[in-house]
Amino acid sequence: MNNMLQEFNGANYIYKLSFDRPMAEGYVSADFNTLFISDMTATLLPENKSFNVSKEELKYLTSLGEGACLEINSNKKIASAFGILNDNTLYITDKCNSNCIMCPMAEPARRDGHTVPFEIQDELIRYMPCGMEHITITGGEPFIIKEKLFDILQQLKTGNKAHSYLLLSNGRVFASHEYCHKFAEVVPEDFLVGIPLHGPIPDIHDAISQAPGSFIQTTAGIKNLLATKMVSIEIRIVVSKLNSKYLVQLAEYIVQNYPNVDSVKFMGMEMLGNANVNSDKVWIPYEEAFKYISPAIDILVNNAIDVAIYNFPLCFVERPYWNLCANSITAHKIKYAEACANCKEKNACGGMFTGTDRFLANSVKPIL
Repeated sequence: MNNMLQEFNGANYIYKLSFDRPMAEGYVSADFNTLFISDMTATLLPENKSFNVSKEELKYLTSLGEGACLEINSNKKIASAFGILNDNTLYITDKCNSNCIMCPMAEPARRDGHTVPFEIQDELIRYMPCGMEHITITGGEPFIIKEKLFDILQQLKTGNKAHSYLLLSNGRVFASHEYCHKFAEVVPEDFLVGIPLHGPIPDIHDAISQAPGSFIQTTAGIKNLLATKMVSIEIRIVVSKLNSKYLVQLAEYIVQNYPNVDSVKFMGMEMLGNANVNSDKVWIPYEEAFKYISPAIDILVNNAIDVAIYNFPLCFVERPYWNLCANSITAHKIKYAEACANCKEKNACGGMFTGTDRFLANSVKPIL
């Protein structure tokens, strides 16, 4: 998120957003710091400080809607925002107990990176509007904060904060029956857990996660979660040079062991962090990757498992599979090559990651 409030002069860091004076006064009465917008002026309540907002800033704030939650850092940047109709992201930590060789985050960040302080998480949730469309909970590995994540889930559930949720996790923690039981007790309704599975055997999966024993933990975790019948499971397959030749076997493994998963997502890499450092080991041209993906898709679809393709421009995907391609890249990370300007399918295409552009730009084939 790159939105800023250039003239912000507030003393606090979390605010309720309002466009209605009586609503704003109600928020203040309920002990919420409030950013009230009238015309091109923002007034901070109860601080009684004002500053001007630009047309671009006003457009963004308006898109969040009445009652949105804003987290504004010391650089006047909106670090996070939660609005009724938005695809909101609750970021937990940079840290992770795996070290995936193709992760877009660098190893030092995952080892020593930032974890959002619990008191800030608590305040963000308190400020969030009720009934938001969706929240994605992500990291790093969210369960690095251990049972505090259960407290966060309980707050979201009790506050009826969103209609649907997606938790992105490596799934290893769910190998513990105790954690699965506690998770099932606090998880909100309409909850999806996205878990990466890198290969059909430990040697492949663990070589990619760079965490010995992770295949056994992840596969047990998926099994345990499915047994709770409290959440849906989405298996995510990040396609790299290291696992592309085993995708058919992986699809067969999923059909045999997890026939009731909600879906399987085949994902193109974001070539930053570890992926960039290890590009010679992990990078595979998208047109080559798709040749391995398509037969794996056929196996899953023929066994009534829902499938989608993430992060692949349409020109690298055979036309019969276009309906599986999702516009999955976060807006500020999307880039189109110069050659894409003349492509008649550009509006339907999700583009490519900005960080992957240098690997793909010369190979895109505009559809004319």
